[in-house]
Amino acid sequence: MDIHRNAILIKTTLLLLPGCLLSTSVCALSLQESLIAANSYNAEMKAARSLHAAVQQKKYQGFAGLLPVVTLQGGWNKTDQPDATYSAGVTRHNYSVNLTQPIIDVAKYASWRKSLVISNAADVKLLLSQQKLISDVTTAFYNVDYQRSVLQTNQRILTAFAARLKQVQKALALGDSTRLDEDEAQANYDTAVADKLSSENDLDDAYIAFHQLTGLDAEGIPDKSLSCVSVKVPLKTEQIARDAVSNNLDVLAAIQTQKGSEVDIISSSSNYLPVVTFQASYGKNWNRAEYANFLDSLFGTTSKTDNTVVGVNVSIPIFSGGSQISQSIEAAHRFEESKDLVTEARRKAAQQALQAVSGVKSSQSRIKAYERAIISARKRLSSTQYGREIGQRTLIDEFNAEKDYYQAIQQLAQARNNLIQSIVKLKSATGALDYAAMESFNCREPFIINRDITYE
Repeated sequence: MDIHRNAILIKTTLLLLPGCLLSTSVCALSLQESLIAANSYNAEMKAARSLHAAVQQKKYQGFAGLLPVVTLQGGWNKTDQPDATYSAGVTRHNYSVNLTQPIIDVAKYASWRKSLVISNAADVKLLLSQQKLISDVTTAFYNVDYQRSVLQTNQRILTAFAARLKQVQKALALGDSTRLDEDEAQANYDTAVADKLSSENDLDDAYIAFHQLTGLDAEGIPDKSLSCVSVKVPLKTEQIARDAVSNNLDVLAAIQTQKGSEVDIISSSSNYLPVVTFQASYGKNWNRAEYANFLDSLFGTTSKTDNTVVGVNVSIPIFSGGSQISQSIEAAHRFEESKDLVTEARRKAAQQALQAVSGVKSSQSRIKAYERAIISARKRLSSTQYGREIGQRTLIDEFNAEKDYYQAIQQLAQARNNLIQSIVKLKSATGALDYAAMESFNCREPFIINRDITYE
C-alpha cells in the first residue's frame, strides 16, 4: 500500500463529496465517499496521523547526531581591587567559535539507524490504523443495508401473519376453523411483532455506529448495496498465501521490530569501540586595566591573545563493571526473539488469508444455494396454499411454508453480508485493504438478483 497514492485519492474524492452530500436525492452515498468522510471525521484516525507526523521527526533527529556541532561562546567580567598596586579595575573579554564533528562514533550511527526504523514502523502503524478504519466503516456501511433487509423481511412476515390471524379469526367465527389454528396464528403473529421490534432496534444501532465513524447520515446508503459486491477473479490460494506473507501489515510491523533489535546489537557493541571526534575552535581573549602600569604589562593584566585549537579526541573504553557484556547478550537474545516473532506473524498471516479465502468461497456457494432456495420456497408456498384450498394441507403447513420462504430471503442477505466481511478479511490479510481497493465495492449498474426470484 502507498500512503501517497491514497492521499491523492482522498483529495480527489473530497472535491466531489460536498456536491453529493448536498443533493442526496440525486447522488446516493457510496462506500468510497463514506471512507473519505471517515478519514477526515474520525478522531482516532486524526490522532494516528498526528502521531505519525510527530514520529517522522525522529529520523531527522537521528541524522542530526552525525552532523557537526557549532557553538559560539563569549564572556565579559570586571574585577576591581582598589588596594592592589596592579590588577585594579580589570575588564576581561573573550569569545570563541567551536566545532565538534564525530568521526567514529558507532553509538550515534546506531541512533540514526534506530530513528529510521522508528520512522518506518510509524508508517506501518499508520497503515494499520487506516486499515482498521476501512474495515470498521465497511462493516458499518453494509450492516446498515443488512439490518434494513432484516427489518423489511420481518415487516413482511408481520403483515402476512397479521392477515392470516384475521382470516383464522373470521373462519373460527363461522365454524370453519379450530381453536388450534387460532392459537398457532396468534403465536406466529406475536413472534413476528417481537422480531420486528428487535430488528428496528438493530437498525437504529447500525445507523448510530455508521454516524459515529463517518459523521454522515446513514439514510443516504442505497438499498441492496450488499448485492453489488462479488469476486470475479479466481482465488489462487498459493499466490494469496505468498502475498499475505510478504505484504501483511502485522508481518511488516514485526519486520521493523526485528530491524530495531538488529540496531540494538550495533548499539550495544559500540560500548567496546573507540570514539574519535574532530575538534576545532578559534577565539580571542583580551584584558584591560583601568589604571594600567608597568606591573600590569609585566603580569599580563593588559593583554590580547588569539586562540586557535585543532585536534582529534580519542576515547577508548576499558572497563565499566561488565554492563556492556550483559547488554550485548541481552540484545542478541532480543534479536532471536524478534526473528521468531516474524516467523509467527507470517504463519498467522498465511492462516488468516487461507481462512478468508475459505470464507469467500463458502459465502459464494451459500449465496447461490439460497437463491435457489428462495425459488423453491416460493414454489412450495404456492403449492401449500393451493393444497390448503383443496383440503390436502393444513393452516400450520401454510405457516411453516411462509416461514421457510422468508427465512430463505433472510439467509441470502446474511450470506451476502458474510461475503463482504470475508472479502475485507482477505484484503486485510494480504495487505491490500486501502482506499483504492474499496472502489470495487461500489455499485456500477442496477442490481438484479435473479430473474426468477421475486419478493412479495
